[in-house]
Amino acid sequence: MAAATALADRMTVATAAAASDIRANDGDGFRNTEKPKSPAANDTDLLVAVLMARPEIKSVSDLTGKTIAIDHRYSASNGGVRTAIVAAGAPEVQLSEGQTTAINRLVNGEAPAAVLALVTAEAAMRFPEIAGFKIFHIPLSPRALTVRP
Repeated sequence: MAAATALADRMTVATAAAASDIRANDGDGFRNTEKPKSPAANDTDLLVAVLMARPEIKSVSDLTGKTIAIDHRYSASNGGVRTAIVAAGAPEVQLSEGQTTAINRLVNGEAPAAVLALVTAEAAMRFPEIAGFKIFHIPLSPRALTVRP
């Protein structure tokens, strides 16, 4: 799981860097000398949350009223992730950061689901299935599934 998450994160960084490089060229063959804004700050609506759930969770709506584990590194995106999960069919869902990693809280039975990564749609689609768990791809915005770099 850790390897899949790391690979998805690297794919997202590479895609974001390529998109920033394209935006940095002003179209006349010369590079724009302005530093492009961080892709993470600009394009969070282009990301997809990779959510892994316990086997009894058959759909996103089964997470209604539940608390989902999320790592501290995604705390700046908690509001967007929560809103996306609600829009995907799980009203009243809560996100919880903890002392241990989100994946450990899921595996230990402390949470019914965990946000594993915030990545591009392409990276999310390449995220492998994990035996005994269900993987959901939840776009932070409808744009996440329609925009290609």
